[in-house]
Amino acid sequence: MGSQMPGRASHRLIASDRIEGTLVCRPDGAQVGTIERLMINKVSGQVAYAVIKVNGIPGLNDRRFPLAWESLHYDRRRGGYIADVTEQDVRLAPGADSGFDWGERTDVAHIRPYRPPTFWGSSS
Repeated sequence: MGSQMPGRASHRLIASDRIEGTLVCRPDGAQVGTIERLMINKVSGQVAYAVIKVNGIPGLNDRRFPLAWESLHYDRRRGGYIADVTEQDVRLAPGADSGFDWGERTDVAHIRPYRPPTFWGSSS
């Protein structure tokens, strides 16, 4: 075993309860919100998406929206996740307040069509 560098994790896995509550920011550092929960595909075991609780955008506090897991990138320096989403993306995203059914989504492909192209990427 090699020596560990300070501030580096000794393994790649993390428990889901340690992700819940983690900060989500835009690349410019502006806070979007926090991760409320992860939605996991029962069959594959892969994280499909994170439910983000908005608490950094005026007028949208306590809104929840899905964000594809692969669009989140952990930043060790900030101790949080970086996501390239705009305030407009968050406003247009499906959410619990619009009738979005979290439990019926078993794969990211099911939520892609709801996203604007800049937010979800291609749905094809």
